[in-house]
Amino acid sequence: MSTITPIEFHLPSVTSTNDYAKELLRTYPYVFVSALHQTNGRGRKGRIWHGDFGANVYCSIGIKHTQPQSVQELSIFMAKGALAALKVVRMAAPNTLSTLKYPNDVISSIDGEWYKIAGTIVEHEFQGGKCESTIVGIGINVDQVEFPDTITQRCTSLRLLGADADLSNIINLLKKTYTELQYAGVQKLYENWVHELNIVGKSIRIFSENGIWIVVRVQEDGRLVARNVVTQIERTVSDVDTIRYED
Repeated sequence: MSTITPIEFHLPSVTSTNDYAKELLRTYPYVFVSALHQTNGRGRKGRIWHGDFGANVYCSIGIKHTQPQSVQELSIFMAKGALAALKVVRMAAPNTLSTLKYPNDVISSIDGEWYKIAGTIVEHEFQGGKCESTIVGIGINVDQVEFPDTITQRCTSLRLLGADADLSNIINLLKKTYTELQYAGVQKLYENWVHELNIVGKSIRIFSENGIWIVVRVQEDGRLVARNVVTQIERTVSDVDTIRYED
C-alpha cells in the first residue's frame, strides 16, 4: 500500500491546532497542523495544555473518513497518537526510560520518579451515527524547563532529559512516525498499545469507587475492565472515570 502523506500547515500561533485542523478538514481530506504556540490548547476531560511559545510540539493530524469506521477503528486513533509520541521521545532521549500511562500520556523516569512529557487528545466529529472525521492532537515537551504551578502533575521535557532536540526535527519525526503507524493495521496497533501500557494485572484506584481494583483487560474499544480485590465485582472504567496507579 502506498503511503499517503497529509497536507502540512505550520503556524506561529493558534487557539488550538485541533480547532484549526477541524476547519481545514472542510476543504482538505488529510492535514497535519503544527504551531509555535497555542492560546487555548486542551487535553482530555477539558484540562488545559500549558506550554511556552516555540518551546514544544503542538500539532494535530486530521483525517476525513471516506468509509464507515468501526468502534475499534475509532478507538485506535488514541493508540496511534500515543505510540507515535512515545516512539519520538524514545528516539530523542534513548538513555531515558519512557513508557505509556493509560490512556494517552507518555511518561519518562527521572531518578525513579515518573514525569509527563507528552500527551494525546482525540476528537471525533459525527453526523448522525456516522463519524465524518477524526483529529488527533499531540503535544510533546521539547525545550521547556519550567512548568506553571497550575499543572497538577510532574512534567519534564526532552531538554531536561539531556536531549539536544531541535523542534523542527522533532515535528518532522512525529509526522513521519504517525504516518507510518497509519498503515500498521488495527489489531497490531491495539496489541502494541496494550503492551506499552503494561497495565493488565496492575492495581488502580477508581476515584468514584471504594477500594483497590485490578485491571483485568483492555477492551478493543480502549476501555479498561477492572475487578475489585475484595468484592470480586468487575466493572468497565469509562472515560468519565479518573484512575490512579497503585503499583
